[in-house]
Amino acid sequence: MSERDREVQLSWREVQKLEILKEVEAGTRTQVSAAAALGLTERWIRSLLRRLKRRGPSALVHGNRGRRSSRRLADTLRTQVVELYRGKYREFNLTHFREMLVEREGLTPPRREWLRKVLGEAGVWEPRRRAARHRQRRPRRERAGELLQWDASTHAWLGADRPRLTLVGSIDDATGEVIAAFYPAETSEAYMTLLGMILKRRGVPQAVYTDRHGVFSVNKAKDPELQRALGKTLQTQLGRAFEELGIQWIPAYSPQAKGRIERVWGVFQDRLLNELRLAGLSTLSEADHYLSRKFLPRYNTQFHVRALRPDSAWRPAPLQKVLKGILCWKDYRVLGRDHTFSLDGKCWQVLPSASFPALSSRRIEVRRPLRGGIEAWIGPVQLKLKTKSPFVRAQVLRAAEPAYRSRGNVLIPTHPTRFNKV
Repeated sequence: MSERDREVQLSWREVQKLEILKEVEAGTRTQVSAAAALGLTERWIRSLLRRLKRRGPSALVHGNRGRRSSRRLADTLRTQVVELYRGKYREFNLTHFREMLVEREGLTPPRREWLRKVLGEAGVWEPRRRAARHRQRRPRRERAGELLQWDASTHAWLGADRPRLTLVGSIDDATGEVIAAFYPAETSEAYMTLLGMILKRRGVPQAVYTDRHGVFSVNKAKDPELQRALGKTLQTQLGRAFEELGIQWIPAYSPQAKGRIERVWGVFQDRLLNELRLAGLSTLSEADHYLSRKFLPRYNTQFHVRALRPDSAWRPAPLQKVLKGILCWKDYRVLGRDHTFSLDGKCWQVLPSASFPALSSRRIEVRRPLRGGIEAWIGPVQLKLKTKSPFVRAQVLRAAEPAYRSRGNVLIPTHPTRFNKV
């Protein structure tokens, strides 16, 4: 019997490949179409057609099918391992059993999964079923302001034909009160503005529970251990604001951990989405106005929960001028001898101050308020600034000129020197 006539067993994928190749042979499908359907190149399609013509359907079967692997261990080792586990190592787990084979029996099985396969085929090992973990619902905090859950929901809030907006919000774990606002994206500025709204309405909370988004934690620091050893603080601007306000930041390691705020987004994407569509709103400012003036007051009244304890954990917020120095971006610069520092490719000049006559080589604090602009501070004193022109290279390149010029048969330097006057 020739190889073309022998009986072979094809997998479902190989049967599909055979049908497509037969269509190419019959002329009802092109090689380009067959290559696109099978995810192969046209060159390989032509090679398969030649093999199919010469060997029949067996050409689609891999040559190693049915053959014994060259890396298969000896049957004597397999039998010995099975007998040992069936005997004195009956109750051992696979990792412990492999350690005993190496230590006491002088055998070296390739890996733990090999033992699982061999013992499973012999019927002497069954996987141990672990009892399902009993999870309990985390009770609410007892006092208002004791814990806030923060998160953001990016969604097509104004319809599929409008740009996606981000709803940044906070929910009180004890009372279920929600404070939220619309923003173009999930940024540090959005969360700082949200924090300012909370401080203005309620005060300073005791703790904030968030995910590990880049606005809360430094996730891509290069060699963080070395930076900490050098005294550098791996902290985001929000983390710095939490620290200055005395707010504990608690990171969550799964969406289910902060399930209360996640469920709020489900409710909002059902109710708020339909109300925004019904109101015919089309801009971020209109949606934010509707959210703060109509939707949230009604929602907080309907779904408010009474805290277990009447006393509150909210602390009074700092004065407004102190908050401006907290809810901002902070950086530090060292002044040059000419009382200047660089920022964003620009040179900033510090003007004379009556409190500090000389500030050269002093470390100053540079702030970017939420309302925009640049401020320089040293302690509690704000310094006056003046923007100078951007830094430019001092060296100006001139067009190349010949070093010498000829006068008759003599070469004379182009630029005169004190020894050679032209």
